[in-house]
Amino acid sequence: MSMARGRTFLALQAAVILFASPSLCFSPSCVKLRSPGKGSSLRAPRPSVMMSVKPEQNVDSFEKRISKLTNTVFSGILGASLILSPAMVPTDSPVSYGGTAYAQGATSSKVTRGAPSVDANKDPESILRLSLPINPKNPIREAQAELEMKMDKAFREIRGERWSKILGYSRKALNIVSSKSDAILKDVSPDRQAEGKALLDEVKSSLESVVKSVETQDVSVIEKAKRGALEKIGLLEELMIKDFPFQIPKEYAKLPQLKGRAVVEMTIKKAADGAKFDVDGTVYEQAVFRVVCDGYTAPINAGAFVDLVNRGFYNGMAVQRSDGFVVQTGDPEPENTEGVHGLKNSDGSVRTLPLEVFADGDKEPTYETTLEDDGRPLAQPKLPFSVYGTLAMARSEDNANDASTQFFFLLFDPELTTAGRNLMDGRFSTFGYVVEGNRLLSNVEVGDKIVSAKVISGLDNLVVPK
Repeated sequence: MSMARGRTFLALQAAVILFASPSLCFSPSCVKLRSPGKGSSLRAPRPSVMMSVKPEQNVDSFEKRISKLTNTVFSGILGASLILSPAMVPTDSPVSYGGTAYAQGATSSKVTRGAPSVDANKDPESILRLSLPINPKNPIREAQAELEMKMDKAFREIRGERWSKILGYSRKALNIVSSKSDAILKDVSPDRQAEGKALLDEVKSSLESVVKSVETQDVSVIEKAKRGALEKIGLLEELMIKDFPFQIPKEYAKLPQLKGRAVVEMTIKKAADGAKFDVDGTVYEQAVFRVVCDGYTAPINAGAFVDLVNRGFYNGMAVQRSDGFVVQTGDPEPENTEGVHGLKNSDGSVRTLPLEVFADGDKEPTYETTLEDDGRPLAQPKLPFSVYGTLAMARSEDNANDASTQFFFLLFDPELTTAGRNLMDGRFSTFGYVVEGNRLLSNVEVGDKIVSAKVISGLDNLVVPK
C-alpha cells in the first residue's frame, strides 16, 4: 500500500497547490489556445503523467482500485495545474507551435539528482564536470567535492562558525591536491603528462587563492576564487579522458555524432526594431549566451544539434514558443500543424533522432525508450532538468523517437516544484546547458530572432556521416 499512499499524498499536495496558489488563472482564455488565422483549436502543452507500474503478485484488488483512483486524481490535478497556470500557457502569436513536437512537463514521485531541494545541484558547470567519464576514485574528485558540495552547503548556513568550515574545506582541497599529485596524474594519458603537471600546478595555485580569499569572509570574493579553481580542475579532468567511453549502436551510424563536447554561441535579437532585452532592470542590445553540448552523455542528439548549428540551420529563425516554462524553436515549418517537421533527408523524409538518456550508474545511454518505460522510474539521469537553461530536444507527446530539429531551453525554476518530483527527467534527450547568459532567456519572447548560432569550440569532435 506504500505506493498508493505516496500517490495519494502527492495528489493531495498538488490539489493544495492548485487551489491555494493566487497565480493560477481560471479564465477560458487561459485554457483554450487557437492558431491565429485558422480558427482551429490547438492542444495546450499538457503533461503526460506516466505513473503506471506492474502490480505485485500479492497485491489485493482493493489496492489496485486505490492505485488506479489516485493515478487518475494525480494526473488530472497536475494536468490542470500546468495548463491553467499563466506561466505555462503560451500567448497567441503570429508563430504557431508547428507540428506535434513540443516540450511537456509535470511532477512525479520520482527522486532525481536534479530534484529542487536545498542540496540539489543547480550549477551547470558542476554537473558537466561530474558527468565526465573519468575514474570516480581519482583524488581530484575528493578535492572537487570539498569545494562544490561541502563548501556550497556551508555558504547557506547563517551561523558565524560557517567561516571556519569553509576555511577547513578549502584547506583540505589544497592538501589533497598537494599530497596526492602522483595519484591524480596517474589517470592522465602518458602523452599528456607534461600538460597535466602544468595544469595541476595551476590547480594548486588556484586553491591557495581560495584559502586566502576565505579570510575576507566575502562570499562574492570566495566564489570567484572557487570558480577559478574548479575551472582548472575541470580542465585537468578532461585530460583524463583517453578514449570515447562507449560504443554507439551501429544502427545510428547515419546520424551525426559528437564524440566529446562542443560549445555553441547563440545570439538573439528582439523582433521589433529598437527593442531591447530587459533582465532584472539591466538592458541588453541582444541576448548572447553560450551552451556546452555534451556528447559524452548524448552523442547523437548533441551531434545532430551541433551539425545543424554548423550548417547555419537556425540562423534567422524566430523563437516559436516562450511561455515561462520553455523557450523553444527549430521548426522549419511553423505554420504547418500536421506531421513532424525537421531536416529533410535526400529522399524527402525527415531525419529523426532516437530518445537518448544516460542514467547514473550505466555504462552507456538508453535508447528509444524513457527510463520509466524501461522499468527504472527512479533512475537518475546524468544531465537532469535542474538547471535554468537545460537544453533538450523536443519530440511528439506519443513518440519518443521523432525529434529532429526542434529544441528547447527549460526555464521552469526548480524551486517552484516540490523537491524530488520532476517527471521530465528520463523522458527527453538532454544534451547540454547554458553556462553563460542563461538569465537572458527570461526575456526571450515569441518572434525574437536567432541572428547567429555558431560552434566556437569542439567542432573537431563532430563526426558527420559521409
